[in-house]
Amino acid sequence: MLTEKAIRANDQWVKITRDSNAHKFTFARGYAEVLQAHEEQSFSFEFMPTWAYAVEHAQRRMAVY
Repeated sequence: MLTEKAIRANDQWVKITRDSNAHKFTFARGYAEVLQAHEEQSFSFEFMPTWAYAVEHAQRRMAVY
């Protein structure tokens, strides 16, 4: 089952996808008016166990750039 959330800040966006079948979170990051992702990362539930961790990770990534 796939669940998604999107976060926007600092003229950037991050789409977080949680795949409960594959046991991983995937992060796609892009910039304001561009719909294509610039960067993509995946983490297993072992390293990113909950939505709270995933959202915090996404917010930190947007603050860096």
